[in-house]
Amino acid sequence: MSFASKLTERVTIQYPAMSDDGYGGKTIAWTDLATVFAQVMPVYVGISERVIADQTAATAGYRVNIRVRTDVTAAMRILWKSHTLGIHSLHETDHMLSMLTYEENL
Repeated sequence: MSFASKLTERVTIQYPAMSDDGYGGKTIAWTDLATVFAQVMPVYVGISERVIADQTAATAGYRVNIRVRTDVTAAMRILWKSHTLGIHSLHETDHMLSMLTYEENL
């Protein structure tokens, strides 16, 4: 099975755009970079639960593979279905960009 045939999910890659909030601070607005086909696979990274401010917070991991791109960085995020995935690390081969991502507050 070819790599392209495994790209069955649509994901949107977003980058942060900083702007002044008018009170001396900064706000982050997420802007779409591209919507691409991807392979999204859950990975077991030791899903952990911890209590923050009397609420339980959980983290889950996903591996997201797309066709190689040179404009994606770890400062960006991925939107997939109803999930917002922060990019933890990137690994590039000749034809594929593989991203290890995490989702917080499940």
